[in-house]
Amino acid sequence: MKGFWKVLLLILLIMALTLPASAADVKFSGSYVAQGYYDNNRTLLKDGGASVSNVWQRLRVQTDFNVQEGLMLTTRFDALEKIWGAARSTTATSTNLAGNDQESENIKFTYAFATFNIPGGYGALKVGYMQQGTWGTAFGDTGEQDYGMRVKWDLTTGPFFWGARWDKVEGKKYYSSLGPAGNVGVSTYFVDHDSEKYSVLGGYTWNKGDAGLQITYYNDTSNDDNPITGYKARYILWYPYARATFGPVYVETEWGWYTGKYKSFNTGAGGPDVDYTGWRGYIMANVDLAPAYIGALAFYSSGTDITSQNTYAGGAKIGTDFQPCLILWNYDLGRWEGALGGQNGLSGKNVGGYNSDNVEALQIFAGIKPIPKLDVKASFTIASMDKDVVVSQVSRDIGKELDISATYKIYDNLSYMIGFAYLWAGDAFKGSNAGASIDNDYLITHKLTLSF
Repeated sequence: MKGFWKVLLLILLIMALTLPASAADVKFSGSYVAQGYYDNNRTLLKDGGASVSNVWQRLRVQTDFNVQEGLMLTTRFDALEKIWGAARSTTATSTNLAGNDQESENIKFTYAFATFNIPGGYGALKVGYMQQGTWGTAFGDTGEQDYGMRVKWDLTTGPFFWGARWDKVEGKKYYSSLGPAGNVGVSTYFVDHDSEKYSVLGGYTWNKGDAGLQITYYNDTSNDDNPITGYKARYILWYPYARATFGPVYVETEWGWYTGKYKSFNTGAGGPDVDYTGWRGYIMANVDLAPAYIGALAFYSSGTDITSQNTYAGGAKIGTDFQPCLILWNYDLGRWEGALGGQNGLSGKNVGGYNSDNVEALQIFAGIKPIPKLDVKASFTIASMDKDVVVSQVSRDIGKELDISATYKIYDNLSYMIGFAYLWAGDAFKGSNAGASIDNDYLITHKLTLSF
């Protein structure tokens, strides 16, 4: 019996000594967001336009397990990501579809990857499930939408940084639910039937800025399912960016060029090959006049000629993380409220929607921070389309938007934002219907953000 108590005492002592050390090796971080909207005329119709009003929320928790020096496991999940009062979803899967008000209330993991240093000082590897669409500035980034399997290598040598990535694009891989045996004799099964991206990057960092270039080779064989009509998409993406501070002036810019084959058919009978010629660009300058600031930004994303069979210039999208306005191109609003406009043959054309292409816009903004915890900002934006999206398009004018917002930091980790936006809808939303009656839209929103 004495031996039993000695063993028990030893176990308790070991637990007392090791639990604090274990707790120190685990780090938690994340955020809680709750945002409410009232969108007065989401359809942009003059008569019969529908208003929408709701609140969405999301809990995000990231855990970093420091296994040992140079070795770490990272996980992250989103939970209870839904609209308040929406019907509970019983689906086992969840999506990022716009207007999906029944987001699965099961925990949705978005990170599960290992990070380890390569012996000899040859950088670090990250292997597993993580974000795939972030680089440079927020312009063009799709970090809130693109997740998948990735192998990522990074190395820093003095002021220079280098890297390489291998990404598997989700939703592009054919497989049989019966496993390998189920593929025997199945004519639609192809081993090379998926989508991958290969990237190399490099850049330079100095005390007041940084600049870099990422080159990505995109290889998509997911449509190569027919010996005649099947085709491959193989093209190269060039992404340079730069950020710098010159006295009170901060400037950032990012560009993207797509070159290669958007469609390369197996035979001439499948159709003419389609060249990829898309590009996008963004520049922003902000002048710090503390406690005030002023600035301007401009961005462009090419549209494709709908009458051309041999070239494609779309797809160089502005991203989900780039949200310059409260209505136009706003990811959170578009996701939970659905498409903007969408009438007059524009359904699915994503005019003014988040992560869109085919747009050119200019914005001026100004703000003031009367006290360190309060930021009041106003902006005015004008926008148009680069190319027509339907035959006999009435106009390419997307419209003009005025945004006013105020953000107050209640605590260092808790902020509250209220905002108002008014959109003067342009005739682009008439599509090809010259007689269509469209009307303007206004939005009222407030948002509580807790970070930890």
